[in-house]
Amino acid sequence: MSLREIVYKEDYRSGYDNIVEDLFRPSLARSNAYWRAVGYFSSSALESFGAPLGDFIKNGGHIRLVTSVELSQSDLEAIQNGALRQDICAQRLEQIIDTDFADGIGDGTGRLLRLLELGRLEIQIAVPKTGTGIYHEKIGLFFDDDDFVAFTGSSNESRSAFENNRECVDVYPSWNSAARAFRKKTHFEELWECTDQGVEVYSFPDAVRQKLIKVCGEWEAGRWKRKKDVREEQDKWRHQEEALEEFLDAERGVLNMATGTGKTRTALKIVSELFERSEIDTVIVSTDGNDLLDQWYSELLKARKSVDRTIRVFCEYKDKKERQSFSLDPANAFLLAAREPVAGALRELSLYEAHRSLLIHDEVHGLGSPGNRKRLSGVSDNVRFRLGLSATPERVYDQEGNEFIEDHIGPVIKSFGLKEGIERGILAPFNYYPLSYTLNDEDRGRLAAVYRKKKAREVAGSPMSDTELWIDLSRVYKTSEAKLPIFERYIKDNTDLLRRCIIFAETMAYGDKVRDIVHGHRPDFHTYYSGEHERTLRRFASGELECLITCHRLSEGIDIKSLNSVVLFSSERAQLETIQRIGRCLRSNPDDPGKIADVVDFVRESEDDGEANADEIRRDWLLELSEVRPTE
Repeated sequence: MSLREIVYKEDYRSGYDNIVEDLFRPSLARSNAYWRAVGYFSSSALESFGAPLGDFIKNGGHIRLVTSVELSQSDLEAIQNGALRQDICAQRLEQIIDTDFADGIGDGTGRLLRLLELGRLEIQIAVPKTGTGIYHEKIGLFFDDDDFVAFTGSSNESRSAFENNRECVDVYPSWNSAARAFRKKTHFEELWECTDQGVEVYSFPDAVRQKLIKVCGEWEAGRWKRKKDVREEQDKWRHQEEALEEFLDAERGVLNMATGTGKTRTALKIVSELFERSEIDTVIVSTDGNDLLDQWYSELLKARKSVDRTIRVFCEYKDKKERQSFSLDPANAFLLAAREPVAGALRELSLYEAHRSLLIHDEVHGLGSPGNRKRLSGVSDNVRFRLGLSATPERVYDQEGNEFIEDHIGPVIKSFGLKEGIERGILAPFNYYPLSYTLNDEDRGRLAAVYRKKKAREVAGSPMSDTELWIDLSRVYKTSEAKLPIFERYIKDNTDLLRRCIIFAETMAYGDKVRDIVHGHRPDFHTYYSGEHERTLRRFASGELECLITCHRLSEGIDIKSLNSVVLFSSERAQLETIQRIGRCLRSNPDDPGKIADVVDFVRESEDDGEANADEIRRDWLLELSEVRPTE
């Protein structure tokens, strides 16, 4: 290949030409030698080698580089006192390598390293004979077997300098600008052969060369490790991309993803993708609980930055009353609303607006309650994109509610559970401590009262349903005072479990009894019941409090990565609530990469050899899950 194949312009100006693409790349691809004289010796001076030199290296290309270092006043004084200028320059070069090259020199590092190792990059250092300035000529030459092209210009040998600075490069091909081309070639040869009258030129010290190879090699190895880490991190979270693709194909459906595996992040990826495709103008997010709604508000504020539009955020929950403002102009807007007011917002969408909207129901299992079914039936039929999020989307013992969720949102289109999350290293593994207890006489008396109630209802002609019976019986088990002395003995020997801990009780009255036990072991705890100030949760999240005692309020959605322990005085018969609650402490913690969480549970011993009770079924499931460890 010949340089004459290129039709060279007389000059190349940034803003009008792409100097790298129009001059450097085609010239280097046809060259077997490249000479360059440039100002500072720095990572910037060598950075552009990585981008244009691929073909050049394949051609067996060889580089001569003349560059400079800046000497300080103290350097000159040392030289005047007898130090050799060459030695001072070597010291400056080592200093530059320790600082400027320490953080890498861009994507060209690998190619630069090969050139140095193979001896195909020669460097000489030019320093003015007087003063503290630097040699700052800007000459370059490309050679093929027959011809050469000279150029002058550009303050730095870097791609960013060519593309971002205001530069002009004048070009002199030897076949039509011979006089100027040969004059530039002579200038460089004088430098290289140490005959230039204005500068002293030194060979690049071998010790410094070896140090540069070492630094470049270390950075290159680190760069590949960083790239490998990024690939591994992306692979670890690949279920989110899979969920995104599934939803884009289906346009409706539920993501059944374990707490801490990125349901919200996946939903926001869907938001961003649909806006990028110009398929939506509006996003409506609805869920239960002010804590979770506040969390969503923060996420939506961040999400709108990724959308290439000006997005307004409206809220309709707590003391925020902005639904009507949203309904007046829902285009380019987010609405964050509790379940009850979201129905009105959906009704007020026009057919076109609904077709251009994405509806997100978080903690979608709550959507199937009788009240929500009544309010929301049919109001989202015209919404094109409907997304449900939950770690446990199915409502146990409520087929009607489940059917409503599927009709209102769609079927489960992606599942990613606790086991998969732990195996992939997204969720922390955990140790499980099942504490056995047996009912006391008072508990048995309360059970007998439930069965008397059941019989009385039968006599009255309004028999209890199985669900009603299970609820009344489970309340006895959940509030059994037989658990309290067992807990007190266990915590006495394991007080560390109360650090970064949430204790779930069934009722406030029962929680207060647990509180009295905790108080005997540490002062930095608080109850967090319905109606209590949300500042308590913020105090816990910040580490001011170490232990919270709560009922149901923290079962869903709250992200506190430092949480390490969960105590389950109260667990539902179904896995739904248990998954929500233990999921709180399985979130990985960047400040504690080796985190292993702790789950303390109370398991009622069966009084006969018959079928296992709900506690024993849960124990067996959690014991198996507690054995799972990361495999990726």
